[in-house]
Amino acid sequence: MYTSDTDPRFVLRRDAKRYFIAALGCVVFSVIYEYFSHSVYSLYMICLFLYPLLLGAVPSLALMQRGVVPTEAVRRVWRAGVWTLAFGSLMTGVFEIYGSPSPLTVIYWPVGAALLIAGGAMWAAEARRKKTS
Repeated sequence: MYTSDTDPRFVLRRDAKRYFIAALGCVVFSVIYEYFSHSVYSLYMICLFLYPLLLGAVPSLALMQRGVVPTEAVRRVWRAGVWTLAFGSLMTGVFEIYGSPSPLTVIYWPVGAALLIAGGAMWAAEARRKKTS
């Protein structure tokens, strides 16, 4: 393990950069996909970039300002929730543009929300444990 891996600003800045790059990639993918969709648009595809931006980069930057770094386990669970919601938005958008709804896309929303709630609960428990120590 490198000493920069424990520096709060480095870890969260790296995470924020990754989320920004992912949001940019989502924008590029959405634009290209909808360009070839023959003027059929989906709100799920248009808003795809918001998940990594608002649920990933913004919280990372906010925590970086506070100098607080959640553990790797908390960040992984949170990241899984963000990507589950983003992938659910992507798949729902693809099926909407294609014109055939799929009952399988409804599972992404509760699973993604549950992962975000679990990550937040793990972080709260971690903070409470540090406060009592």
